[in-house]
Amino acid sequence: MIKVAFYGDDFTGASDNAAQYARHGLRTLLFFSNPTEATLQSAARDYDVIGVAGTARPLVQYKCCSTFDSSPETGSLGEAIRLMRSLWRDCMVPVLAATPEFGRYTLFGHHFARAGDHVHRLDRHPVMSRHPVTPMHESALSEILGDQGVVIKCLIDLRMLDHHVLSPDQLAIDIATEDSVVFDGYTLEHVITAAASLWQLSRSRQICAMAAQGFAHALGAHLRDLGLITAPEPTHSLAPVDKLLVLSGSCSALSAAQIDWALQIGFDGIHLSPSLLLEGNEAQLTEIEHTMLGSLAAGKSVVIYTARGPGDDQVEVIRQHLPSGVSVPAYIAHRIGLIYARLSRSAFANAGLQRLVVAGGDSSSFTMRELGAIALETKASHFQQNAHVCSLISDDQLIHGKEVLLKGGQVGTAELYELMLKGYSGNT
Repeated sequence: MIKVAFYGDDFTGASDNAAQYARHGLRTLLFFSNPTEATLQSAARDYDVIGVAGTARPLVQYKCCSTFDSSPETGSLGEAIRLMRSLWRDCMVPVLAATPEFGRYTLFGHHFARAGDHVHRLDRHPVMSRHPVTPMHESALSEILGDQGVVIKCLIDLRMLDHHVLSPDQLAIDIATEDSVVFDGYTLEHVITAAASLWQLSRSRQICAMAAQGFAHALGAHLRDLGLITAPEPTHSLAPVDKLLVLSGSCSALSAAQIDWALQIGFDGIHLSPSLLLEGNEAQLTEIEHTMLGSLAAGKSVVIYTARGPGDDQVEVIRQHLPSGVSVPAYIAHRIGLIYARLSRSAFANAGLQRLVVAGGDSSSFTMRELGAIALETKASHFQQNAHVCSLISDDQLIHGKEVLLKGGQVGTAELYELMLKGYSGNT
C-alpha cells in the first residue's frame, strides 16, 4: 500500500529524499518519468513510497532543495505550488525546508545553511548567495515564495513547535483551516513534530507539502513510532568495487575538492573541453571514450569533469560562446547528459563497470534519462555524507541492477569518491 507519494525537483534531491524514507524500512521506488497506470498499480503492490508526479492521496510531497534555491524565472517553487493547487484545489501547502541532519535550519521563518564548519543565513551563504543560476538574495521563505506569486501568512515558529512536541495532534487542529504555513526547524525533534501534525491532518484534508528531505526522514521516523512500519531498519553497508567511474557536471567548490582528492589517490582524470560541451565534437568524444575505457580496463578508477570549481576558466568560456537566447543551465545540462549517458553505457558494456557516480543535479537528471533508466531503489546510504547508492531499474539489461550515486554539488566531503570505491560497513 502506498503511504506517501512525492515529486522531486531534480534527480539528486529526489534520490536523497527516497533514501530518507528507505532508512526507516519503507520500501521506496523512485521513477525517472511518469509511470503508466499499470506500472504504478504494480509498484503499489510492493512499495510503501513512490516518487512520481502527482497522482496519490492523501499526502503528497514536492521535494524542494534544502537550500530552497529558486526564482520566479528558474525552478519556481511558487509555480510548483500553483500546479499542485490546480490538481487539489482545497489542499493545504505546508512549507518545510529544514533538514537539521544536513545543516539546513529555519529559524523564525528565515532559512540558514551550513558551509563547512559555519552556518550562514541563506542570502549571506558563500555559495547560495552567488549561485550561478538562482542566487539567493532573501532568507525569509515566505518572502521568497511571495516573489514567486504565493502568499503565506502563517508561521509555526520554534516556540510553537517546542510547545507542541508532545501534542502534534493539537498542532494539526490549530492549523487545520490554514491554506499554507511555513514551519521552522532547528532539531530533528522539531521536524518530527511538524511531520506528525501534517500526517494527522492528512487523515481529513489533502496535504501537498513543499518540503526538503528532512520531512521524509521525520515522517519515516513518525510512522515507525506509530507502528505503521514493521520491517526492521536496514543496515547500510556497501561492498568495495574494483573500479569506479565519476562523471561530474558540477562547478561547485566542494565538487572541485572531491575531484582533487580523487586525483590525489590515483584516479585518472579527464577534463571535458568547452568545444565538446558547446558543439559536440564526435572525434574528441570518441578519444575520451577510448581513454576512459583504457583506464577502466587497467583497473583504474576515472573521474571525468566539466569544471574544477567555480573559478575554472572553462566556465566563463562556455558562457561567452553559448548561442544567443539560449538558457545556460538547460543547454549545458542537456549536452552533459548526452555525453555522460554515452560514456556510462560504454563503461557498463565494455569495461565491466558496476558502480557509477554522477555529480550535479541537472547533470544527473539528464544523464539518467538519456541512459534509459526507469527508476531507482535505495541500496545503501551513508548519512554522514548524505550519499545514497541506489540500484538502477531499467528494461535494458545492460543498465538494470547497476549501482549509481546521484549527488548534488554541495553533498559529501572531499573524500566521498574514495568512500564510494572502497565501500563502508554498518549504519553511518
